[in-house]
Amino acid sequence: MVSKKFNKIRIVMKNRYLLLFILLLTSGSYPQNADTNSVGSQLRTIYESLEYNTIAFDDLKKKWILTDPFFVREIYNRFVVRDELRINDQKVSLDILKQRSQEIFDGKILIDLRKRYYDDEVEYFAFVPESEIDKLDPKYLFDPIRDPFLLRDILGEKIYTKIKDQSYFFSNLTKSEYDSKNGYYFDLYMNLLEPRVMYWNTTSGLRNKYTLAMFGKWGADQVLLPGWHSMEYIVGSELTYYSTIASNPDKFTYRINLGIAMPSTFPFKSELPKSPLLVTGQAVYFKISGDPLKLFDEDIGDFMVTWEGKYTATDFSTKDIGNIVPLDFSSNRSYFILEGRLRDITNLGDFGMLEAAAGLSSMEISKYTSTPGNGKLTSLDGSKGFFDKLDNALYVDAGVSRTGGLLQHRVHLMMGYSSDGYGFFGLKSKVMLSDNFGFDFRIISALGYDKNKFPTWRKDSYMVFSPILRINY
Repeated sequence: MVSKKFNKIRIVMKNRYLLLFILLLTSGSYPQNADTNSVGSQLRTIYESLEYNTIAFDDLKKKWILTDPFFVREIYNRFVVRDELRINDQKVSLDILKQRSQEIFDGKILIDLRKRYYDDEVEYFAFVPESEIDKLDPKYLFDPIRDPFLLRDILGEKIYTKIKDQSYFFSNLTKSEYDSKNGYYFDLYMNLLEPRVMYWNTTSGLRNKYTLAMFGKWGADQVLLPGWHSMEYIVGSELTYYSTIASNPDKFTYRINLGIAMPSTFPFKSELPKSPLLVTGQAVYFKISGDPLKLFDEDIGDFMVTWEGKYTATDFSTKDIGNIVPLDFSSNRSYFILEGRLRDITNLGDFGMLEAAAGLSSMEISKYTSTPGNGKLTSLDGSKGFFDKLDNALYVDAGVSRTGGLLQHRVHLMMGYSSDGYGFFGLKSKVMLSDNFGFDFRIISALGYDKNKFPTWRKDSYMVFSPILRINY
């Protein structure tokens, strides 16, 4: 401790000797009638240049407001005794001193304080009227003090140390940095509706990155096929390529998902209607997302195109269905989704970035009868071809998304209309705290739902919720 104090004293003395030397040189090079304020301004510039500039860290420096009225008086009195109060670099007159002292007596003056970034010294001190404290450009009672050594000299060691220790009433204004990182190394995203576990990554350049992950998927909202309707849970592997690493995990160059759809009621059990929607074969799943405009110019917009689909490649037998009485049912054999999404349309401040999407989805619905004892399922579609069995839908999607900060969110409104006359609208939302804990909530309702018109597996609404835990390391 003694050594540290000695080093600080030695640095201060060196600075003062250097300033004295510069002052002598400067005064010798100026005429006797040179403007004193101009000389003082130049000396201040020289003095400030001696200190390491940390302006890039101003928003991270420790800041607070001293609100203790008695302590404000005590500090103010030190300035009066030392005759160190200035307005525009000029000593204040007695009349102004009396006038502004009244505000001190009334308890309407606070002290704005800021510490240096690299040590514990107070680099900024200012008397501020209470009415000015929240303004971007406040009007100070007197000139601020920007030199910790001068402030220590005015106040004395005891009061200066008390200010630094914050042993009084104060309001903390220090900015807290909340930083959410993309999982470029290993990322565990545990969400029942769409889990993701990264297990491998590599790079082929300076800032690019390839990542491989296992993923899960429950349902398909774009064709209004939630999990308890589809009776499938999709699992597979995901390849993502980032040409340039960014803090936003959605800023990838392209992403390819390949997987299989497994018959399952996970994560929710469902009471099957009289004519349910069942799985009739092993399906494969794919999804390709990317920004084709980036192939021509990295600076062109932010337009993401996604092609997604499921196709059933095999046929189950009656034994695989497992019914013990004859059963008529429907089956979603395949679906395809083509979507264009324009991201980062405009910045809405704390609400996030506005984005919008439009898409076309097609879902193949086949009808079957399963009769115990028969080896194969009996098709009820007659001579219908593949395209005759498609249920097509147009949908639009708009919302806001925000990454970084303490809270991250993605809230979207969705609306669509299918060729069988089924219309729907809904809300999809995801909220995260520090990108570690959160929830996924989705609710969709039908427009003008008629249960006599639509098949029994169609519903007037559905709501689903899942907690989220994310571990990024």
